[in-house]
Amino acid sequence: MSLAPRFLPRLLLGVPLLGCATPLPPPAAPASTPSHGASPTTLEIAGDEAPPPPESSTKQIAAADCTASPALPGLAAWYRFEETEGPVLDSSGYGHHGEATSSGLVRGAPGRVGQGLSFSGGHVRVPSSPCLDFTTAATLELWVRIPPGFGGVGSTVSRGTGNMDDNVLMNTSCGNMQLIFSRKDVQNSTNLTSACGVIPAGPWTHIAYVNDGRTLTLYINGALTSTGPGGFLGPLRSDLFIGRREQGVFPFAGAMDEILWWREARTQAQICGDAGGSWSGGRCLLRP
Repeated sequence: MSLAPRFLPRLLLGVPLLGCATPLPPPAAPASTPSHGASPTTLEIAGDEAPPPPESSTKQIAAADCTASPALPGLAAWYRFEETEGPVLDSSGYGHHGEATSSGLVRGAPGRVGQGLSFSGGHVRVPSSPCLDFTTAATLELWVRIPPGFGGVGSTVSRGTGNMDDNVLMNTSCGNMQLIFSRKDVQNSTNLTSACGVIPAGPWTHIAYVNDGRTLTLYINGALTSTGPGGFLGPLRSDLFIGRREQGVFPFAGAMDEILWWREARTQAQICGDAGGSWSGGRCLLRP
């Protein structure tokens, strides 16, 4: 059975970015915007069906302003993988579109919401932008599906190489999840790794990491899983890679959907909603 409906902010497509990135061409705006019964600030994503296209906008983002989101402050990129060809579109409004490899990917594969992206050696590359940097806080959310028998290390999302540079590295192996923040001029790093087997092979699992500058927290399917020291935030020069590291190592095998890249610390209640649950009495309740 599908999870309960979840609510995400109404995000806007087709907004060009001026000077903050080097985006690929944005998607064409729809001819008209139907009414879908949702409030002006929410977008309903229910079950396994893709939601209707968000409203278009002609708002332009100034080159030095990475907080003036046309949708919601803090959201820097949203990859839904609904496209079957062409650029991998960013639905946040910032225009951080990505380029997919011509092999090693199945575009239009079944996703957690609508269509997703299946990886078997391919990857997506998004040009570097200061609007994708984490300055005071970070939240990374995604749906992931790991195939049975996968035991290697697979990089889900990353910026940097992990070799004495500024980086953010998110990996999975043995059914676990790991997130690292490092600064090349600072000794040590954050490194929060779950136990093996917390991500079951086969079904979709919602993963969220929150770094508020002091604490790094991992949520799996909206539930608090583990915490560790946070911080190590700052500018990054590297492109964003989805499905491998920058230097070509740790190719991911499996499927991903609904990647959300936030420049703020999301609350557990917000993450619970993104995971398809409802927040009640300090707990995230998921339907079977």
